[in-house]
Amino acid sequence: MKKLIHKTLNKISSVYSHIRLPSYYGTYWITPKPKYFSQFVSIYPASITPKKILTNKKDIKEFGAKDGKEFTFWAWRDCGIACVKMILATKNKAKKKTIMELTKEGVELGGYILYKNGKFVDEGWFHRPLSRLLRRNGVIARTKKWQSIESVASDILRNRLVILSLKLPSRPTIKEDGSFEPKKNAEYTGHLVLATGVKMNGKNVEGIFVHDPRGLKKYQKNTWIPYNTLNKVFTNRTVVTD
Repeated sequence: MKKLIHKTLNKISSVYSHIRLPSYYGTYWITPKPKYFSQFVSIYPASITPKKILTNKKDIKEFGAKDGKEFTFWAWRDCGIACVKMILATKNKAKKKTIMELTKEGVELGGYILYKNGKFVDEGWFHRPLSRLLRRNGVIARTKKWQSIESVASDILRNRLVILSLKLPSRPTIKEDGSFEPKKNAEYTGHLVLATGVKMNGKNVEGIFVHDPRGLKKYQKNTWIPYNTLNKVFTNRTVVTD
């Protein structure tokens, strides 16, 4: 029943947003161009696993972690914080804060829960705390539910920075070609990306460009997600700046 309600609300959002969507031909890019940061700092091959400690001292320092263990733990989880850092950098806010510093702030705000009743639960990043983290650092932001691709396009055309919540094949099980398509027997996980542009044909959305913080070779700056692909992986939730 809950799924049906969400599906209905998303459909209403899509129809309503399509009616209100301004007509635009070509690609509209967010200005100024959003800065890019990888949650892993450098480019790592898809073959790495969360159990393999990353030891690159330069990456550890830039991330702001105390050691490789802390860096590895949070690098695998910090897509949301990397998106927050991209927004802050684009807006010239909190320039000196590292991803680790922003991670600690986000945890304090309830954005990521590691333990419940002494049990390791590993849950997050939650959207409301991410919007609060942005506001704490000088950027007005809010969460949106029941969004459609059309409503996201509308926000981009208004030059708003949009963090999109996706359900994607995990880093080791996504195809290396930048298509956002899964390999065989893929494992799916929640992921956050930052929209950087939208391609329009009148009132029809052809697809959206995103900064993908995972740092894979074909999943970095301005990665293209066609409408039909995005429609399969978008969870209809966003964090939007004003």
